[in-house]
Amino acid sequence: MRVLVVTPYPIAPTTHGGRMRTSRLAAALARAGAQVAVLCPWGPGMPWRPFRRDGVTCHPHAFATNVLPAVLDSRLVPALVALSWHPFRWGPAQRLRRIGSCDIIQFDFCAHAAWMERVRGPARVVYSAHNVEYDFARARTRRSIVRGPALRRLAELERRAVTASALVVTCTAADAARMGELYGGGARFEVVPNGFDEALVDGDRRGERERARAALGIAADESVIVFVGGPAQHNREAARFLELEVMPRLGERARLLIAGQCGEPRGGGGAVRRLGYVEDLRGLYAAADIAVNPVAYGSGSSVKIAEYLGAGLPIVTTPAGARGYEHLGARLCVAPLGEFAAAVEKLRPPSPGERSAAREPTWTELGRRLHAAYTRLLENAAPESATRAPAP
Repeated sequence: MRVLVVTPYPIAPTTHGGRMRTSRLAAALARAGAQVAVLCPWGPGMPWRPFRRDGVTCHPHAFATNVLPAVLDSRLVPALVALSWHPFRWGPAQRLRRIGSCDIIQFDFCAHAAWMERVRGPARVVYSAHNVEYDFARARTRRSIVRGPALRRLAELERRAVTASALVVTCTAADAARMGELYGGGARFEVVPNGFDEALVDGDRRGERERARAALGIAADESVIVFVGGPAQHNREAARFLELEVMPRLGERARLLIAGQCGEPRGGGGAVRRLGYVEDLRGLYAAADIAVNPVAYGSGSSVKIAEYLGAGLPIVTTPAGARGYEHLGARLCVAPLGEFAAAVEKLRPPSPGERSAAREPTWTELGRRLHAAYTRLLENAAPESATRAPAP
C-alpha cells in the first residue's frame, strides 16, 4: 500500500498536537507495512530536499502562502483559511505528480480542499480531520469585520474536504456525528483517536524521576504539576490561568512545569518554570505528580491527555479538555475552570511505583487500525471513472 500524506503544516519539529498526530500516524502506518510519503511545507530545522524520518519519506516545499499564518493574526483569519489561498497549478500539481502514483492520498486538515477535488486516477482521497474546524474557529476567532467571511470560508473548505473524500478519519465519534450534521450524512467515517508513544511506559520510572527532578532542581517533598501546550490561543490562555489562578492556591511546595510554545521560555527557579519546546517529554512526565489541561474550548481530542494517560499520571481537566475521553470516567478528574484549583488541591498523586498502566492505544496500535481501514477502503474501491470533478 502506497500512502501520501499532504499536510499544510511542517511535519517537524512536533511542537504541538496537530503535528504530533500527523507525524506519529504516518510513522505508525509505515510500521504497519505501508510505503508512506509526506508532502509538507518546509520549516526551520528541516532539510530542503526530501529526507527520511521514522520510515517516512518527507518532501518539503516552499510555496509563497506558507508564510501567511505567521503574517496574519490567526484569531482574525484562521490559518487554514490563509493556507487555502495557494493556487493548485502553481506548484502543488507538479509536486504531486513528481511524488508519483499512490493508493491513498490523505489530506490532513481542510486547507487543501481544492487540491483534493482535483485528484485524478485510481488513488482514494481521505480527509484526516483533526477537529471540526468550523466549531473550533468559531470558539476562538475574535469578533471583527472579517470574522463572518472567514468562518464561512472555513465551513466551505471543510464541506468540500468531506465531500471530496472516500473516507473521513476523525479523532472522536462526536466529531464524525457533528460533521454529518453540518455537511450531510453521506460521508464514510473512521474514528482513529489520539495515542502515545510506547516509550512512555518503558524503562525505570523511579530512577528517571530522581534524575529528572535533580536536573530541574526539584526537592523530593515538592509537588509537581505539568502542563504541555502548543502555540494555539487556548493553550496560552490555559498556561496563564494556571500561573495566575491555580498556583497561588497550592502553597509554597507546589511547582508548575509548562512545556511547549504556549509561553515564552523563562529561566531561573521559582514556583513556575516555563520551559519552551521540549523534544522528549519523558523526563517531565517522570518528574510530575499531576498533569493538567485547563483549556476553555476545543474540538477533536487532546493529544496531551493521551500522553498523560500513557505516562500513568493522574489528570485534572476541564470538560473541553476531556472531549473524546468521556469513556474513561473516574480516570479523569473533570472540573470547570471555577473549580479547577480546588480539584488540583484535592487530588492525591500516587507514588511513581503506583502509577497505573496505560490502557489506551499507542500510536503503533492506531497505525495498524488505520492501515486496516485503508485496506478495506481499497478492497471496496469504486471504479476509476468515479473520480470527482473540480468544484466550480
